[in-house]
Amino acid sequence: MADTLPKGYGKSKKHGADKIGIGVAIGITAVALIIGIGFTGILPMGEESNTVMQPTPNTPIVQEKPSTTVTQQAPSDSYVPMKSSTSYFPSDKDVLDQLDWSISTGDVTGMYIDKSSSGLIIYTDTTDDAELFIGLNEDYIGSDDGTFFIIVDNQEHENYEQAGMDLYIDLPAGAETVEIIGSYIIS
Repeated sequence: MADTLPKGYGKSKKHGADKIGIGVAIGITAVALIIGIGFTGILPMGEESNTVMQPTPNTPIVQEKPSTTVTQQAPSDSYVPMKSSTSYFPSDKDVLDQLDWSISTGDVTGMYIDKSSSGLIIYTDTTDDAELFIGLNEDYIGSDDGTFFIIVDNQEHENYEQAGMDLYIDLPAGAETVEIIGSYIIS
């Protein structure tokens, strides 16, 4: 009688343990997801069952430079660069004091509205690479689709970022003229 064992006694019970382990792992993952979603404010928790939790800012919100590059489509009309080496003659008054701007290295010597190209012409003096920030104002220049065409020293320039009406333009060393072309000019 000692030689007869119950059916299945000597076999491994690995399959049953695997199923239990998988079930425990799925249960832990589900609980972690529920807790994670609850803390992010996507699902309301507690007494605030009818509202979504949103953080309350303690300090003023400051707009930062966007982390992604703005990609623009080329305008329907092709741009023909200026053939002469003469500079622009400003068609209107200098708007240097009317717009928000800053430059990391160098100086901005003038800003003029050019009605003929629906653009803002910015004269710069840079000896090193620089970043020009310009906060455009719809009282002077605007765009029907919200995008602007940038030209640096008579060459199309794509090395810039746009956040609303704020432009961050990377300038090469020695850049003298920046043109921001929009859809319309208001003077």
